[in-house]
Amino acid sequence: MQILLTNDDGIEAPGIAVLRRALEGLGDVTTIAPDRNTSAVARGITIDRPLHLVPAGFGDGFEGLACDGTPSDCVRVGLLGVRCPIPDLVVSGVNLGANMGADVTYSGTVGAAFEAALRGRPALAFSVESRTPEWLPESEPVLRAMVEHVIARGLPRHSILNVNLPDRPLAELHGIRPARLGGASCHDRVFLSSEDAGPASPAGPEAPGASIAYFVPCDHPSAGEWADTDFDVVARGCVAVTPLRYDLLDPELLAELASWELDLERHRV
Repeated sequence: MQILLTNDDGIEAPGIAVLRRALEGLGDVTTIAPDRNTSAVARGITIDRPLHLVPAGFGDGFEGLACDGTPSDCVRVGLLGVRCPIPDLVVSGVNLGANMGADVTYSGTVGAAFEAALRGRPALAFSVESRTPEWLPESEPVLRAMVEHVIARGLPRHSILNVNLPDRPLAELHGIRPARLGGASCHDRVFLSSEDAGPASPAGPEAPGASIAYFVPCDHPSAGEWADTDFDVVARGCVAVTPLRYDLLDPELLAELASWELDLERHRV
């Protein structure tokens, strides 16, 4: 079993070291991760310059390759089989900060997993709810159990598992639960603030010549919007597991489009 490990927080982030320890003994693990924090790049790739990979140590004496590209770049390079065996499985994370609801579309952690799924490899994306987690090392048994299960059972082609963990001691986790995506993004408000001032209320027109900064707070949606979603599952102290596909097609609207009648002649110049 050839496993490719990556993340979007960068190869020196604590989450990837925890996940690397959890993978010990499950297969031959190759780590290719960004050389810096590349959060919120989604499935961005680098097309305007060559990519560079540099050997880098991380965690408790692990060796990997630091890439000056995005998480998806790391997966693309790994799947070429040039610097490592072609992986059978791709594992991404552990991201510091949850990737739930609409935020999965921004996430570089999830984006790396989608890159694998696009190319026919099963993948898991792991995140923990806190950006400064206290109990992340205790999640190793959960991480290992999830990866072991996917190795044993596989996943449907072009699908991934998006896994979000509460930041709790292992003894206080209340199980692993399937969850649908919450609809609301936590990045749902933009405020204007001056260059020197803190966040302000939504502002009016910019003053001529003023230097304006835009502040995007991360506010979780209200509890009512969380019901039966990944937000709700994690809030209840459970590990939320959400199956995702990169196929964004809306089949109902596709069928409806067949009935549209558009008169192109009316719009010709």
